[in-house]
Amino acid sequence: MALTWNDLISTPDKEAIDALAESWNWLIGDTFTPLLFTALGDMFFEADAGGVFWLNTGTAEVERVADNVDAFNALLREEIADDWLLPGLIEALLEAGKTRAEGECYTYVTLPIFVEGEYTVENLNPVPAKEHFELTGSILRQLDDLPDGADVDIEVKH
Repeated sequence: MALTWNDLISTPDKEAIDALAESWNWLIGDTFTPLLFTALGDMFFEADAGGVFWLNTGTAEVERVADNVDAFNALLREEIADDWLLPGLIEALLEAGKTRAEGECYTYVTLPIFVEGEYTVENLNPVPAKEHFELTGSILRQLDDLPDGADVDIEVKH
């Protein structure tokens, strides 16, 4: 199966991006410019203070990946992009019949912040991007202050 660029990225609508801004404000602040959303629901963004950052919505990690947009675009053509976009995993998801509709991304059954949360076909399902951003942002905000290895019970309310 030959992957296309559209297999590796997602295109959330304004409502989903607004949900991301609200749900992840605690970690990324108010002022950012989205550059790219991955099929796994992560976001690369330009910060007003400068630089391009990667928001990993599975682990609540923010990493500076480039000094500017041009440098980021150049990196997308290099091997590092495989670490960001996980084409092998995306291909396996598609081969398993887990396809995404417009405005959807993959989300985790168990977040990768937990020991059991692996980057596997069995642990990922397509959902609307808005739902992914709200759920991951809310859960990971609540876990942010806990020490590594803490036992938690999570109750999801709709």
